Amino acid sequence: MQYIVVILCLMAGYIHAAPAETKYLTNVNVTKCPADAIEAGDCVAKIVNTILPTLRHGDPELNIPAYDPFLIDRLSFQYSSGAVSGRISVRNVQLYGFAELTVRKVKVKHDGKKVQLKIDTFLPKMNIIGDYKADIHVNQLQLKPKGKFNLTLYDVENFVTTEGEFFTKDDGLRFVRLVDIDANPKIGNMIIKANGIFPDPELDEIALNVANSYWRDIYGIILPETRKSWAPLMLRLINQSLQNVPIDQFIESSDESTT
Repeated sequence: MQYIVVILCLMAGYIHAAPAETKYLTNVNVTKCPADAIEAGDCVAKIVNTILPTLRHGDPELNIPAYDPFLIDRLSFQYSSGAVSGRISVRNVQLYGFAELTVRKVKVKHDGKKVQLKIDTFLPKMNIIGDYKADIHVNQLQLKPKGKFNLTLYDVENFVTTEGEFFTKDDGLRFVRLVDIDANPKIGNMIIKANGIFPDPELDEIALNVANSYWRDIYGIILPETRKSWAPLMLRLINQSLQNVPIDQFIESSDESTT
């Protein structure tokens, strides 16, 4: 789920720094998008697809970190479904593959006060590695696995909907603040590797065989159950980037659109 955060943050961040006293970012060398919502969607998609590969290693001058790999220090998920409940914590997570991401379509709706974005992306392959620790209850059985994990996702289609609002700061500049976000990723295939599930490595192998055979069922349960953990993180990271991006500097004025 975290790669959507990267996309939107980069959209907000691919710009050259304005003079230090303004503390804002401007649209140097970036094509302005038309004010018309229908035309703006194609413009946003084109910009992201152009700049995403060039910023793979980040840009210290723009305070943009490297995004491939994208690093997550720690994240926890809690879920409960049927006879299974528990908590999983991951640390030292590295996500590889963002540089190959393509934004296929963007739809924009706004009324001057509120804005909605619908984003359709495709990623051919993503590899996620890191450390995990869990406390899982299956009926009366309690498991406390701990170890390393390695997930490989293929043909990832993601459909993201965001709801936001325009607001004006004291200096008169307009900005966008997201208030809600939802994602619906669809995965072509997934390969799960991990250790430390059981003390016996042979039991680990059996558990992984089962997980890889039924990963679609597992994924379908975990995604909605963990939304309350990843959605606030996505909103916070995106809004941190957007707070220094005056939105009108990236939208054609009526004079520009008629020239």
